[in-house]
Amino acid sequence: MIAVFEKLFTQTIKLAPDLWLYILLAVVAASFVVALVVGLLCGEFRTVKVRMRGVVNSPDKALAEMKLMPVSVKKQYKTARMANARPSDFLSQRDLVEAPYKASLISKVWLVTFAATIVCSLIAFFVMPLALVPLAESENGLAGLTMSMYIAPMIILLVGGLLTLVGAIIGKCSYSGAVKLYAKFVPAVDGDVKPSVKGQAEPAQQQQQAVYAQPVQEPVQAYAAEPQENVEYAAEQVAEPYVQQEPYAEPVVEPAADDRAAAREEAMARMRAEQEAAQRAAAQEAQARAAQEQQERAARMEAARAAQAQAQAQAQAQAAQHAQPAAAAQSGTSSADDVIARIEKIDREGAPRETMREVATLLQKERAKPENKTPEQQKKLNEALSKLLKAMSAASRK
Repeated sequence: MIAVFEKLFTQTIKLAPDLWLYILLAVVAASFVVALVVGLLCGEFRTVKVRMRGVVNSPDKALAEMKLMPVSVKKQYKTARMANARPSDFLSQRDLVEAPYKASLISKVWLVTFAATIVCSLIAFFVMPLALVPLAESENGLAGLTMSMYIAPMIILLVGGLLTLVGAIIGKCSYSGAVKLYAKFVPAVDGDVKPSVKGQAEPAQQQQQAVYAQPVQEPVQAYAAEPQENVEYAAEQVAEPYVQQEPYAEPVVEPAADDRAAAREEAMARMRAEQEAAQRAAAQEAQARAAQEQQERAARMEAARAAQAQAQAQAQAQAAQHAQPAAAAQSGTSSADDVIARIEKIDREGAPRETMREVATLLQKERAKPENKTPEQQKKLNEALSKLLKAMSAASRK
């Protein structure tokens, strides 16, 4: 076997040691580049990032972007809409960032490069002595053989290690960017970010533009009541900077010039006061809008907490009325069975939407309990959830 390999690399494949080194380095570099390009341009992780960026840039098109998400994400989003809940409660960072990242090739670029580096280094270590056999007959052949046996694998290890480090850094940066994008995606998909219309200025900007547009018009209005010559003089003052002229020789004209200067100063003072008042009004309006939004958010949170507390109180009251220790030991019922029974009753007889939402909240809590994590119990809860969603859909169509 050794003779066969020796003949293969000394007679059949007659490549110089330098060519073997270049070929093995090219294999390591190609493994890095292919893994990087495929990881960045393909896969579920890239799809999720592109759609999240679309929702952040255009919150009004969130529904269309979510329809292009992977199947698992679309199901969670549809469940949130059917339950009339916030989508961010069902779309966690693990679903949109961590799980797709672990399954993507961009997180394994360093591993692919590292494996290619090890394989090529071993190939160089075993192939270089055979490739250098014809050179051993020269004067320095033995020294060159010993040197190349170790230098070529070391070069491959150094280059491959550097590419492995670069691949790990790129993967980490890609993950960090996805986490930051998810932080912007949550308020956009929940509807907390209002879409901005292109070409339409904000109210504060419109007021500021109106304030800055007034000084060109008001000086003409200020001098409208004066004679025609005063109007022309005022227009010249607006169009050109004021240049002090030499006083007229006749003392009769000086009072008119003083009156014009006083009127001009009064108009400028009035314009500055109006600008400051408009700026203060805009600032107060912005503060009032922010305070109103904060109050609305606090009211929503308070209502949600009150509804949750009411649901918990009702659940505890029902549990206290119907769950006796001896009867529970004999019948084997639990709070999950009570929720399933209520859902079956809703499926048969129907119920108001508020009752359905309350039951959906209780069912979600039952699914999160450790004692309900068994496959049999999860199957029952999933079937109950399906019945409840159908009942809610039927009630919404009426």
